Amino acid sequence: MKPAFANLFWGLLLVWVDIRLSAFDVLNDTVGYLLIAYGMHRISKPIPLFRFGRWLAALLAIISIPVTFSEKSVSLFEQPLLLEGTWWEIWISGVLGEFALLLLVYTLCEGPSRLAKSRGENGLFEHMRGSWYVYLFSVIPLILISPFLLNFDIGVLPVILLIAGGVSLIAMLLILYGLIRAGRDLHRINPDRRLDIRV
Repeated sequence: MKPAFANLFWGLLLVWVDIRLSAFDVLNDTVGYLLIAYGMHRISKPIPLFRFGRWLAALLAIISIPVTFSEKSVSLFEQPLLLEGTWWEIWISGVLGEFALLLLVYTLCEGPSRLAKSRGENGLFEHMRGSWYVYLFSVIPLILISPFLLNFDIGVLPVILLIAGGVSLIAMLLILYGLIRAGRDLHRINPDRRLDIRV
């Protein structure tokens, strides 16, 4: 179990950290998503939710290929406007990609939390569930504000984005720590054995 959770950790870290040289994404999102898909595949028997998650990660890997060579640089606190760019950047990479990433993060939090609850690891269960809620509530303001970015001059917008970005960063760190903890706390589970988890 530990190597699979390590795949998930490093894959998610590659996706979330964005370092660019000119137009090329050095920490390639496509490689990150493929690592996540591989990690989910390795433990999809004890965590059935990961069967869905691995296909979601594979879809995101395909979507992220053109973005690897995009000239736009994205940081934690500065998202590109949804209405700028080609149709691929707006609808596929932007709208579909962000929704799929939200689902993927949910899967990465919910899968280990269900397994932890079934194994009596209540601390890990609460950590992963709590991390998901922190991430969700940090992303919702950004999703709600996005349609108004081009049409309205909102004075408090930088403050809202800064707060939401800071909370989102904390949530990301909590989720990454939770994946390390899951690899440590759930290491005795056989990844080839299917478990009947009902939560």
